[in-house]
Order: sequence, then structure tokens, then C-alpha cells
Amino acid sequence: MACWLGAAYRVAAAGVLRSERQRLSLPQALTAAKRAGVLEQQPEEAARSVRAGQGCVASPTTAKVIDNQTDSEVAMGYTMTQICDRFIEFFMHEKPETKDWRKILVFREEWRRYRPHFYKRCQVRIDVETDTSVKQKLIVLARKVKKIDDEIETHMELFTELRENPTDINAIVARRRKDFTGDFFRNLNFLVNAYNGLDERDAIARLGAKCLSAIHAYDCTLQQLDIDSAQSKFDDILNSSSLDDACDKIKGIAKAKELDSSLVLLINRAWAAAKDSKTMKNKVKDIMYHIYTTAKESLKIISPPEMKLLKYLLNIEDPEERFAALASAFSPGDEHEVKDEDALYTKA
Repeated sequence: MACWLGAAYRVAAAGVLRSERQRLSLPQALTAAKRAGVLEQQPEEAARSVRAGQGCVASPTTAKVIDNQTDSEVAMGYTMTQICDRFIEFFMHEKPETKDWRKILVFREEWRRYRPHFYKRCQVRIDVETDTSVKQKLIVLARKVKKIDDEIETHMELFTELRENPTDINAIVARRRKDFTGDFFRNLNFLVNAYNGLDERDAIARLGAKCLSAIHAYDCTLQQLDIDSAQSKFDDILNSSSLDDACDKIKGIAKAKELDSSLVLLINRAWAAAKDSKTMKNKVKDIMYHIYTTAKESLKIISPPEMKLLKYLLNIEDPEERFAALASAFSPGDEHEVKDEDALYTKA
């Protein structure tokens, strides 16, 4: 039988995630659950059930930690340790998808009450866990929750700034364009669903629409500026004193990492027009060809090594040779520094 805390928190979580999206706090949700007759055990019996490990997330090892703690009651028989253990159970087993975590973490006022205790509890569980696989899962869980938590904190800070300065949206977009990501607008959608009041939901939806309009205008302006800048660079290349000077300018632009897509597009179009022209002199066509090939070679030099490797593998026609090259490419090399702690290499 599921323990008292498990049944209560499942009702509480359902209260947060149900379609009505009522803004109930966790204690309020627990009160509603108890009134509904879900919480049949007394807090003292529930604590004994938790320590006995009947259907709860706490393992025998972590149960000893709970016994040794003088954890004060937070709400309706809950201790902070029990609440944090239920959060761990919820994130790790009941709702392992990160999109469901965001639906919970978007309730910032409630989450801030438990956040520091949650991370401390994760660390305690990590320190006392003897099963290496469970320990690794707890480490990954804490890291992923922290990452999403920080992202949502940034989203909410931006949302607060927008809501408090509705007439300055264009200026905020210009200053913080990189923060207006897809996750930010998904977070707005979670906020809309978190409110019952139509006025609040409509206000957030209209704010999101205004942001999208301001972003579109800003991006169009930047695109035009990029084209103007690329045209200026291309004109400077064409006005070079010699072909060697023009090629050197292209290499210098590439070395400075300013050989952007707009400039490459202009060079490609110029070469295509020259190649197909019947009136242009061959000498001019030759100049445009050299400019085109120099830009093409410069792009290869500055392209990421992963891109070079992918192109090389795709150009191998023999299946066996391609498979051998793939095996070699994904074998560990001289780099021993771990870049992704969650990724492991194995020969199995």
C-alpha cells in the first residue's frame, strides 16, 4: 500500500498539473486531499510508514538519515525531508520528462521555499547511497533540475521586467534578444495554463504576442544591417588594387571570423552571374572565379572540425570503408577531459 505521504503528494501534484491549473500552494493542496479522505493515517503513523519504506522513495539507507534528523513539521505532518523526498520521487520516477518538471518549477514562490532544502537533500541522498547506479541517477537528477531551475529563474526575471515595463518592450528586446528563446515562450505558455482568471491569462498571452512582434521587427532590422555590412565588405574586395590583394582581404575577413552567410551569398551570386553572362569578358569571369574559390577555401578553414569530419564521412562511398571510418571517428582519442559527465564510452 502506498504510504500516507505518497498518496498525499500525488494528489498535490495532480492539483498542480490538472487541467484547471488552480494556483494552490502545496499545503493548500494537501489540505484539500485530507478533506477528500485521502489521508487516512495520522501524521505519526505516516512517519512510521515512511521509515518502514512502504512504497516511498526513501531507501533503508536514507531512512536511517530521516530517523537521525530532528526535522520539524512544515505543513500538516510533513517534514521538509519528506517533502524533498517526494520531489525526488516525482522528478525521478513519476514524471521523468523535463517538460513536466517545468510545469512544477514555474510556481516560483512555492518552489523557492523548498529549493535550497531540495538540493541539500539530494546531496545527502548522494552521500549515503551505496548503490552506484542509484547514486549516479541522483547526481544527474540534481544537475538537470538545477539547470532547468536556473533557466526558469532567468525566464521569470525577464517576464517580470516585461510586465513591469510594458511600454519598453522594444528596448528590452534590443538589449536582451538572446534571452527570448523558445524555452522562454514555452515558459509563458506554462504560466498561462497556471492561472484560472481569464484576465491574467489574456494579459500574459497579449504580452507574449507583443514580444513576438518586437522580435520580428528587431530581426528584420538586423538582417538588413547584415546585408548592408556584407555589401560594404564586398565592394571593398572588388575595389582592391589586384587579385592577390582581393584574395588577401577575403582571407583576413575569414580569419577575423567575419565571413558571414550574407557576404558568402553575395560572392556566390556574383560568380553565378559572371559565369552565365555572355557579355562579360573572360578576364572579369576569371577574377570572380578566384574570389569565389578563395571564399570557399576560407570557409573550409574556419569550419568546425565536426563539420569537416561529417563531410568526409558522407563522401565515402564504400559501405565497409565508411563503417570503419565511423568506428574510428567515435573511438576515444587523445582528449581525456570529460566534456559531458552523463556520456560514457564503452566498447560493448
